[in-house]
Amino acid sequence: MKNFNKVYPKKRFGQNFLEDQILLDELANLMGIENYDRFLEIGPGTGNFTKLILDRSDFCTSIEIDKNLISLLEEKFIKKNNFKLINENLLTFDLSTITKKRKSIRLAGNLPYNLSSPIIEWCIKNSELIIDMHFMLQKEFAERCVGNENSKSYGKLSVICDYLFEVKILKNVDKSFFNPSPKVDSSFVKFKPKKEFLDQNELNNLKKILNHLFSAKRKKIKKTLTKIFNESEIKKIDLDFNLRPDQLSTQNFLELSKLLKSHG
Repeated sequence: MKNFNKVYPKKRFGQNFLEDQILLDELANLMGIENYDRFLEIGPGTGNFTKLILDRSDFCTSIEIDKNLISLLEEKFIKKNNFKLINENLLTFDLSTITKKRKSIRLAGNLPYNLSSPIIEWCIKNSELIIDMHFMLQKEFAERCVGNENSKSYGKLSVICDYLFEVKILKNVDKSFFNPSPKVDSSFVKFKPKKEFLDQNELNNLKKILNHLFSAKRKKIKKTLTKIFNESEIKKIDLDFNLRPDQLSTQNFLELSKLLKSHG
């Protein structure tokens, strides 16, 4: 068998491999994998976590952008009849090519730090097909995903995640567990889509109101809202106008986005 020890992580793909078997076993246990589960794994790397998914689930499709890893992974799992490998960029991948059933696939992956946001956006677009996602993320990014109006990490991403997902940090992971070791620590995070159907218009309006308000996040919301809504609309808003955007709840933002929709 070809030697994975000769594979060097590539900076351009944001590769930081996890190789500690005890940690990988713990992460797999945290996911609660069932033998009927079907997975899409994002970035299998050297296949250490892939093996655990394959051993415990019904099927795993792994998508890997690095062509140099493809032949190694194919050889490593040649005897696994519940494995499929795709050499493609996830962000241009059509998830419906491997499942068309709603809430039928689980996602897992050690995500490149520089692609976490676009990958989450891709997951949002495909959320009607997804049961849940378990991702290794930069700790600071993870804290933004779970942030609320009482935390320092609260922002636009926090609101979008709270609107769409149940989000929970399952485990913080020290940077020393990765090869090469990054400059920051990571967190293993579970995302479970809340909605059976994604209302794209509602989401777009929510994003618009978030962009408006967080573009002036140090200012009281009244100044920003008076630029968006007329005086009669402002009177309909049951909010303390002395608050800043980072003091509003997800429900507050949703109410403002509904007013934006009626505003046209």
